[in-house]
Amino acid sequence: MMRLLALFVLALSSSAWAAAPAGTPEKPEARPAEPSAPATPSPTPAPESVGPESVGAKVEREQLKREVMDEVTRALEKQKQEVRDEVRSQVTTQISNRAIEEEFQFHEEKRKLELFEINGYYRLRPELFYKFDLRRGPDPGGFQLFPRPALDPDRQTLADANMRWRMEPTLNVSEDVRIHAQVDVLDNVILGSTPEGGFGLSERTQWSALSEGQNPPSADKNWVEDSILVRRVYGEVNTPVGQLLFGRMGSQWGMGILANSGNGIDSDYGDTVDRIMFVAKVADHYIVPMLDFVVEGPSSARREELAGQPFDLDQLDDTRDYALAIARRDTDLEITRKLQAGQYILNYGAYFIYRNQTSDAASYYRQNNPYANEQANLGFVGRDASLYIPDLWLKFQTKKLRLEIEGAAVLGSIGNAATVAGLSPDENQSLTLRQFGAAATGSYNVLDNLDIGVEVGFASGDKAAGMGNRPGRGATGPGSIDGAQYCLATTCSRRDGDVRNFRFNRDYRVDLILWRELFDGVTDAVYVKPGAKYEITDGLGIWANVIYSRAIYGESTPSSSLDTAGNLTGDANLGIEIDGGVRYDSGDGFMAGIAYGVLFPLAGLNSNPATAAAIDAETAHTVRGWFVIKY
Repeated sequence: MMRLLALFVLALSSSAWAAAPAGTPEKPEARPAEPSAPATPSPTPAPESVGPESVGAKVEREQLKREVMDEVTRALEKQKQEVRDEVRSQVTTQISNRAIEEEFQFHEEKRKLELFEINGYYRLRPELFYKFDLRRGPDPGGFQLFPRPALDPDRQTLADANMRWRMEPTLNVSEDVRIHAQVDVLDNVILGSTPEGGFGLSERTQWSALSEGQNPPSADKNWVEDSILVRRVYGEVNTPVGQLLFGRMGSQWGMGILANSGNGIDSDYGDTVDRIMFVAKVADHYIVPMLDFVVEGPSSARREELAGQPFDLDQLDDTRDYALAIARRDTDLEITRKLQAGQYILNYGAYFIYRNQTSDAASYYRQNNPYANEQANLGFVGRDASLYIPDLWLKFQTKKLRLEIEGAAVLGSIGNAATVAGLSPDENQSLTLRQFGAAATGSYNVLDNLDIGVEVGFASGDKAAGMGNRPGRGATGPGSIDGAQYCLATTCSRRDGDVRNFRFNRDYRVDLILWRELFDGVTDAVYVKPGAKYEITDGLGIWANVIYSRAIYGESTPSSSLDTAGNLTGDANLGIEIDGGVRYDSGDGFMAGIAYGVLFPLAGLNSNPATAAAIDAETAHTVRGWFVIKY
């Protein structure tokens, strides 16, 4: 820049010399300073004598002026491009962290106001499942580990492809006021599942084999959900002291073992809450009080009166979450800058929820359509529930090392666990909740393009039969795959009022088969997952993991049975799974990949029926692919 400045001054001075009247001596103070290191020879000044300026000197000065101005222009364009890149980087960071409710962080950066913004993705996922039932047969309740082919149960392969278009629009009312939403179109609709001739929707097509196309999905007609699902809508208001958010929004905390917004490309669920929250930044920490409307109970809404404002019919059946989060969390841009400067990242936080409910409209929620008429059965039960849910999170990161850990607990009691009104006093049993879960992950950058790492997880369990992820299946017994790990009915051989199995959020992905598909989330188990990933080139990489899973108690596994003394026993070893794949990211919005997984079941997944020979579980395989356009 100093060189440019010197040349620029020299060119201007040359113009001044040329403009001086012939014969007028130059004043000493008007002579330009000699550049310290000129890039080109300085032009010879016009002689201090009477006479016209030589043509050659004039041409030389004009050429110098053009060269200087060209170089100045190039430098200015370079500076402009650097500014554009910096702004683009900041905007990208703001977009990636836009969902404040999911990360408890308040954005202080200002960006150019655009009335309407939209982010999201479209995905298509082909998948193949082979022997997911492990060929072990049903449990005593008739349940399989995974559904078998409907036409020929002895066939071993299931395959399909599904899609989703997710849109996350933002309406910028002003610089400080916004409305956010999340809308899913054709959410996880299986390709070919709504044929034109299916479900009596067309008189033209008598056989599905002659279907001429697909109909739009419609709930209760040809699919389980409508074509368009509005999942979230909430408002955002920036104030001088913090940020106010209110409405139906996603909930995310830490690694996501407890609260997980499900915003990942491969997510299927996602926690959505009705919440009012305020985000304030104090001493580099985010202070976030929250009020969640968990359950409101029966309302005045009825099908025959769709207009007007419905209202809550009682306050005593409401369930509320009173929550507080305190966290230190750097933005992605701050993390990048610190790591490039050789600094470390230390982020952490605490999240606490208190939940209570006095009464519950138990029968109301068990009806297929409680809004059909005004005489809906409410069936109130005195619930007397109080829950305390703490969660701690920590992340440490350097340029090569990354460590992250999260631990959570669900503590409390339910005074009356009856699921319908009018049960006998013996079935109005209280429950005690003591559930603990944790996960930790670490990775190290061995080479510029090679990372190795390990992840471990723990979810507390119970000695009762069944894994406990699906308590709605009711009471369990020896050999049960899943079900309630407590017992309320008088027919139980042993009353059990403790709920001890912690359940990982279903969108916290650990593997491809065992926990993702067969058990629907980690519970009552520990797992260890070493792995590695290698970047072949920019945007193209491979990865592989090995997962060993073991139940906390062998009595909870599908292998459980009664020994000769009548005691429940079982094998705790569940399986070893190997997963690997290839992923591609074009850098301009297109991503694709393919993954393969194989599960080698151990004795804990075997079947040990009381009246038949034991059946060893067989190996399961899966192939998954994905095509994604992200915007």
